[in-house]
Amino acid sequence: MEPQTRPRILFVDDERNVLEALGRALRPWRPQWDMVFHHHIEDSLAAQRSLPFDVAVVDISMPVMSGLDLIRALGAIHAGTLSIVLTGATDISTASAAINEANVFRFYTKPCAAEALAAGIAQALSEASARAAKESSNAQASFSLATLDRLPNGVVVVDGGPNVVFTNQRGAEFLAAHDGLSISPGGQVRTNRTKETAELNRLVRLAVDIGESSVPHALSVSRDDSDRPLSVVVAPLPSRDATHRVAVLLISAPELQKLPSVETVSRLFDLTDAEARLAIALGEGHNIEDAAAMMGITVSSARTYLKRVFSKTDVSRQAELVRLILAAPVLLDLGGANRAPPRPH
Repeated sequence: MEPQTRPRILFVDDERNVLEALGRALRPWRPQWDMVFHHHIEDSLAAQRSLPFDVAVVDISMPVMSGLDLIRALGAIHAGTLSIVLTGATDISTASAAINEANVFRFYTKPCAAEALAAGIAQALSEASARAAKESSNAQASFSLATLDRLPNGVVVVDGGPNVVFTNQRGAEFLAAHDGLSISPGGQVRTNRTKETAELNRLVRLAVDIGESSVPHALSVSRDDSDRPLSVVVAPLPSRDATHRVAVLLISAPELQKLPSVETVSRLFDLTDAEARLAIALGEGHNIEDAAAMMGITVSSARTYLKRVFSKTDVSRQAELVRLILAAPVLLDLGGANRAPPRPH
């Protein structure tokens, strides 16, 4: 069957002669639209359930169900259907009062010129497309923000000011903590040291002015509450508009860096839980003796597990294993709700 590509327009009126007249009057628009005509309420609802319409043109006064009730029923099946009401002159006040209540896009009095009705349908189709695009954009933005909030690093997008344009959750936490980075009263990112702020401003301007050809630059930012500084990478972001270029600050603190979970390491490298725990302990910087003590096993058992880990991960040195563990993505962690049963030792 040929895929449906034309907009679907539904016409509902309890008078057959009115529908037939509409069909004849709108014949020039048949190549553009798939027009369906029903004089039974049940048939129109069944057609909506089968394949929703983009626009519904409905008579307001019908004996079985009012046009406004039908519009509500069509919308309950598919909220994206926009409705146009056709009404007699005596029903104008009723139609006007119910436009907001029933989410009616337009209403026209009978008889309505074909050109005017077609123009209203075209406007409704344009509005439906705009709403769908906005909903899609909002959904994509929501997914993007949710993903960024799962990153272990702070993400702060700035303009050349450097004024804050956007942050993920971790980025906002870094700025709110005032421990190395903060936001000035004017909305600019700054550090706790004048010299470091000047260097940050220079790197941001470099990224913004040169744009995508600029390479990322790193900056160590001193902290008042820790001897270990924040690591900040300043990089340009692609922009279609040269007048609104921005840069991204990727911020990390050593104590907040997360290693992958036991489940993640276990699944990625086909390790048992014990083998995965040993690999993670080594990734945290512990030696084999300390790792064994932490796990409550003998050093001999730990060495046996390590040999198995080397074999399964295809590495031969502990340093290689540590790099492999540190490179594992933390976003693959499934959390307690989806945690798989422990693997046998």
